[in-house]
Parts: sequence; C-alpha cells; structure tokens
Amino acid sequence: MSAPLRAPSRGTCRHAERSDRYRVDVAQRFQFGLPEPRRRDGWFRVGNVDVTTTAFLVGLGAIMLIVYAVSPSSASRLVFFPDLVRSGEVWRLVTWPIVSVPSFWVLISMFFFWYFGHIVEEMIGRIRFTRLIAAIVIAPTLFVSIVDLPTAPEAGLNLLGSIMLVVFAAENPNAPFFFNIPAWIIASVFIGIDILGYVGNRWWGTLLVLLMALGIALVTIRQWGFAERLDMIPRFARSSRHRKPTRSSSGRARRPAPRRTGRTGRTEVVKGPWAPPSVDGVARESMQAELDGLLDKISAQGLDALSNDEKKRLNELSKLLR
Repeated sequence: MSAPLRAPSRGTCRHAERSDRYRVDVAQRFQFGLPEPRRRDGWFRVGNVDVTTTAFLVGLGAIMLIVYAVSPSSASRLVFFPDLVRSGEVWRLVTWPIVSVPSFWVLISMFFFWYFGHIVEEMIGRIRFTRLIAAIVIAPTLFVSIVDLPTAPEAGLNLLGSIMLVVFAAENPNAPFFFNIPAWIIASVFIGIDILGYVGNRWWGTLLVLLMALGIALVTIRQWGFAERLDMIPRFARSSRHRKPTRSSSGRARRPAPRRTGRTGRTEVVKGPWAPPSVDGVARESMQAELDGLLDKISAQGLDALSNDEKKRLNELSKLLR
C-alpha cells in the first residue's frame, strides 16, 4: 500500500523556488545572447537604458570608433604610451580603455566587458565597481611609466574584460560555460594566452600591467567579502564594512539593517513562531551557513549536482529554519 501524499512545507517550497530561480538565472546568463532587457542600478537613464559604469565605458568606446574613423590622430592622443606619459601627457593613464582601432575583435572585447562587467558591477555595487575600475586602469600604467619597461601601447577594453572574467570566476569558479567547462578554467586559459603572448614579444611592461591589474582586482574583492575560496589572499580587516552587501529587488546594494538596541544598549532579540525553541542561536547560525553552502552549490552547478543525502539535508534545513 502506497504512503499517503503529503503537501510540502512552506519552507521547502520557498527554497525549492529559490533553487529553480538560481538554475534559470545561471542558464540564461550563459546562453551568451544579448543582455537581458531589465533595469540596472545605473547612475542615470538615457531613454530606456540605465547608464551604469560598464555601459558608460562601452558607450565611450563605441563613440571613439567613429572618432578614429574621422581623425585617427585625435584618437591616438588618448592611447597609453609610457614615454609620452613621462613627457607630461598624463591624461593617457585614464583615457586608454576607450580607444580602439575598429575591428571584429574590438567588438568582441566590448561585448565581453559589457557582459561580465555588468555581472561584477551588480555583484559588488556601482560605487565599488567604479573605484575598482579606476584602480585597475591608473595604478598599473602609472607604475610601468615610472619603471620604464618595454611596453606595447595600451588601448581598448580587452584588459578590463579579462579582469572582469577573472573576478566573476573567483566568485563563481564552477559556473558552467559552453560545453559545461567551469568558469575558472575559461578564465585561466584567457589569462594564460595573454601572458604567453606578452612573454613571447618581450613586452615586460605590458605583462606587468596585466599582473598588477589581476592582483589589484583579486585583493580588493577579497577585502569586500567576495571570492571566499581564495584563501591564499589574506583579508587585512574583518570589520562589518567588509561584509557582502545584500541587494534589493532592483539590484541595488544595501547594507544589512543594524540591530536595534534598548536604552541600556543591550541588543533586543525578537522572538516569534518562526524560530523554533529547540534551535538555539549558535545552532541556527551553523544550520544557516550549511543551507547557504548548499544553495551556493545549486547556483554554481545546478540542482542535479546535489546528492540524495544533500537534497534530504536541504529539506531538513528548510523545515528547521522556517
């Protein structure tokens, strides 16, 4: 005789819905089609387009393709040359990412930066993202200008696109790309090819720019609470300002609400039916961390990546943390 059917608990349904949403989101992201038409946390809007830092840089790059066609000499005044920076043309430290010679590969670089740049910008927030881009663009080229190493002219969004891919892979190393290849392998191949090319051409300054940009990006996001698997990179401060920001439904970053205290300064704990009395605070935090780990695995690899025991544990945690 078959066992009677039981309706799933509200907690189980909620987490199952969340898991399905993760799977759909990952699948949509890696179809490599046009960016999805949805609202972003931009600085301002032009028509129906939210102008984020990523969109702003890509837009400037597209305009500069036209400028190059009209006046190549005007566009070349924005390319990074260490000798010219040392001669006083310091604006080249900032302007080089938006200048490119029109070609098919330039369009691919723009799309690459548009795609992964928006993912990273939404992940860390637009203000942090802008600070990160500024550091990646200025610091390595300034250092190379000072040390005077053999350096190829630096221009275009190719470097920034590669760095954004690495940042994404550091946070989601097992996210599936084409042929289900993990993100960390794809990022390693892209960076490895660039390194081999620079070494072969003996462009030591260009190689240093790439390595410094990688170091700045990975160390910075670690300080902001991301890339948990990169344990070899230390965190120099562990205060609350380095926690990951939570996000509103529109994608905007927001800090967790501070705990309310009474007049005596003690923390007030609000109890209710959602917190079973059999689960104390420490155990609840441990269970929540375990649940988050399972959901992260679902987000990176899909629901099918869970074993039967892990799926059973997911349901148990859902019921306990209702």
